[in-house]
Amino acid sequence: MATVTPGSYPDAALPTPTEIDCIVVDKVYDSCIQTITTTKTTPADDCTVTSCTFDLTASTCTPGPIVPSTTTDYSDITFIIGAEYTLACSSGAMITSTAYTTATVTLYNPAGTTPSCTIVSGTCMCVNLPNGDITCTLTLCVLFQTTATVQLLIPTYGFCVPPACGQVGPVLPCPPSSLFPPQAGS
Repeated sequence: MATVTPGSYPDAALPTPTEIDCIVVDKVYDSCIQTITTTKTTPADDCTVTSCTFDLTASTCTPGPIVPSTTTDYSDITFIIGAEYTLACSSGAMITSTAYTTATVTLYNPAGTTPSCTIVSGTCMCVNLPNGDITCTLTLCVLFQTTATVQLLIPTYGFCVPPACGQVGPVLPCPPSSLFPPQAGS
């Protein structure tokens, strides 16, 4: 299979599209992915750490200050990252904490785009220090983007109609013949 790049047509042997549609999508104007490491030290509270678990769903990543860069329509965007993790202690106690850090990236950010970030994955490792504190190092994989909701004109072959699943139970027409509303000229 041919490599597909933005703006390319993957295979000259494909038939001509049957329609041209206007769709509303969130277009990615710029993106990058980065590994970020942060460390937090807290009092042990009589906890001998046995494990550390990173909580992806409770962690946050939000845009902060946006400063125009020296290149037109590019900005230095600072993102505020809150990485939540839970320590398991040998006593059975659980301690939840959040380590905060920032990351500044330069992204194409013309007027009308919205910066965002997503923590894709993360790990944590904690150790007890001789002074009784616990220090945790969190390593995060973070996706940074600028996006905008736009209308795109695209060549298409019509609707994607899903194939039938394996039969389990009574047979009925699936999908029904009118899965989608009719298109103009059909």
